[in-house]
Amino acid sequence: MRVLQAKIVDKSAIDREQSVQQLALFGDDNLPRVVPKEAAAQADVGAVTSVVAAGSTPTKAEYDALRVDALATRTVLNSLLAKLRTADVIASS
Repeated sequence: MRVLQAKIVDKSAIDREQSVQQLALFGDDNLPRVVPKEAAAQADVGAVTSVVAAGSTPTKAEYDALRVDALATRTVLNSLLAKLRTADVIASS
């Protein structure tokens, strides 16, 4: 049995004497898939700014801090989802 190995390399890393074969990926629908390029790095969600409520009812400041944290997380999540859609890892809505 012949074992094949696939490596992703930069074009400049290929020896001119090597034979190069193209690798094609296909999805469940038998349509070819393009290997996506690496997306730009995604910044981490910032440090948590909210704190545990001092009493049984959060103050406006505690609520506002929690809202800021939730919005920051939403922004990062939406950016990551966009990158996955661009790479055809997940379907576009």
